[in-house]
Amino acid sequence: MNSSVSWLPYQSFYQAEQELEGIQAIDYYLACSLLENSQSKSALLFHLFLALSASQRDGHSCLDLNSLSEQTLWQYTIEPTENSYYFNVPTEEKAGFTFDDLNTLQSSLTEFEVTDVACSEQLVVLEHQQLYLRRYWQFELELANYIKHRLLQTKSVDINQTASIIQALFSESSADVDWQLTGVANALNKTFSIIAGGPGTGKTYTVTKLLAGLLMQNDNIRIEMVAPTGKAAQRLSESIVNAVNSFKQQQVIDENILAKIPTTASTIHRLLGVIKNSPNFRHHQQNQLNVDVVLIDEVSMVDLPMMTRIFRALPDGCKVILLGDGDQLPSVATGSVLADLAPWSDTQYSVTNKDFIEQVTHQSLPYFAKSPSIDYLTYLTLSRRFSGDGGIGKVAKLVIASKAEESWALLTEKTDKELDFIGDKLLAETVKRLTEQFYAPIFKAKSIEQAFTLLDKFRILVPTRVGESGLENINSLVEQHLHNQHCIVSKHENYHGRPIMISQNHYGVNLFNGDIGLQFKDCSGRLMAYFAEGEGYRAISIARLPSFETVYAMTIHKTQGSEFENVALILPELGANRLLSRELIYTGITRAKKHLQIFCSKSVWQTAVNQKVSRASGLTNRLMSFLKK
Repeated sequence: MNSSVSWLPYQSFYQAEQELEGIQAIDYYLACSLLENSQSKSALLFHLFLALSASQRDGHSCLDLNSLSEQTLWQYTIEPTENSYYFNVPTEEKAGFTFDDLNTLQSSLTEFEVTDVACSEQLVVLEHQQLYLRRYWQFELELANYIKHRLLQTKSVDINQTASIIQALFSESSADVDWQLTGVANALNKTFSIIAGGPGTGKTYTVTKLLAGLLMQNDNIRIEMVAPTGKAAQRLSESIVNAVNSFKQQQVIDENILAKIPTTASTIHRLLGVIKNSPNFRHHQQNQLNVDVVLIDEVSMVDLPMMTRIFRALPDGCKVILLGDGDQLPSVATGSVLADLAPWSDTQYSVTNKDFIEQVTHQSLPYFAKSPSIDYLTYLTLSRRFSGDGGIGKVAKLVIASKAEESWALLTEKTDKELDFIGDKLLAETVKRLTEQFYAPIFKAKSIEQAFTLLDKFRILVPTRVGESGLENINSLVEQHLHNQHCIVSKHENYHGRPIMISQNHYGVNLFNGDIGLQFKDCSGRLMAYFAEGEGYRAISIARLPSFETVYAMTIHKTQGSEFENVALILPELGANRLLSRELIYTGITRAKKHLQIFCSKSVWQTAVNQKVSRASGLTNRLMSFLKK
């Protein structure tokens, strides 16, 4: 890819690639395009636009100039390792580029006339020392304005009626401060609310009671429940059904109310209405949804553009309820919406909001010290999945607190029955043992129900697709071991017992990216693909399936919204994956319900646990400035 701008520091992408480690063609193309019609001849400006494109690829909403100033990017110094072959390590050092101080960065952009945020023709926007591609600046500004508007729409409720509803929903509450009860009460008078918490804190159980409470206020409201993926939507549906059945047995909520709680969640894409071969949806500002309440689960997976598109499609006054774990990995695409909307690590109500909740719940809430207050946000703190004594919960808390030494000690002391430290040697032998223990039994299953039960018990989780410890190699190793054990004839074809994951949405067969299935022979001996549906399984011809892949191993990103009894977490060698972080490790750990195995070295573990995912964004500041007023 050659440049038509003769003065640029690199006349082709190939030349730039020789000097700068890690850039991609899209970065070079964008920088060239932005400067094509400019009078500026600044190498600094060119590299700023390269950095802007690279930061957006890494999920940042913008480029933070303050963090970039006087930093060197794209530098590479050769440090050969025994694993260099696997990861395509460059054979030449690269000097990279060192950026000037903040004032010089801002001055170069001012000369380029990147200052007027109202100018819709400018492709980049500079605001508060943050440089945006215009479309992401627009998404962020829009989303902030939608949320601000809803924060001003606090619903007036009858205190006595609300107190009666809370009493009916939580007749047996005994905790000093019941945060599930508090979260429900807090959301009953708001048009926008977030209930956040880690695994097992009862987010869906709580929100089911919240939906019941809203129906007790008005039993004619229209409710939609959505999640980012088909698997997450399925799990949300199952959780809601389980909660409703539990309430029926307790006989504390009117059955007519319970009957009106929806029990089927859909994907966000299905709710908005996919248009084939288009990034747009059927529902938008001019064609809004006919809905009164929208519940969105697994919000940490929702990117900035998608969240903005959701709000565009909602009518004025529609109540929005978000559920999620802010400590999990942010979305694969641009933005970290949940983390931006939940900047504190605990609940922080205003005095007015605290008084309201105490009136309707008859609880005494603690003093909330931080400013500004965030009334829309409630954290659930008591995990019922991970008890105080369990190793999985303990190590998860240590990891998210960046306590590398303590978490490593807990892993390696081998005194907790929930944890098993494998070490970092003999990967192939480790995969062979895991295959024999967890995957070979699937091929002896007598029914699809039994096969799914075995499959759902275990998964190997990895951070990346490539490399020795990447998804592709691990899946290949598993299939090789299964072939050696005569479980499968050929690992290159479809076969009985093969677990698969859908990688492309297909509304015609009602299958979505992330759905897990099993290839299994039916009673006539024909090989079909089976997927969970309701309380049973449906069979689909393999020829009708959208794109899919083998799924003995999954990337940690793909497991968000899933959980397994047993998990083996395999981490790559240091340098193999620059995206290792405490959030990635935490997300992998918390997929395990009963037993967790870790395969890694101490240096990898410490590097990952000490590295926090931090995405540049202006969303938090936009909302905090509003809340301070």
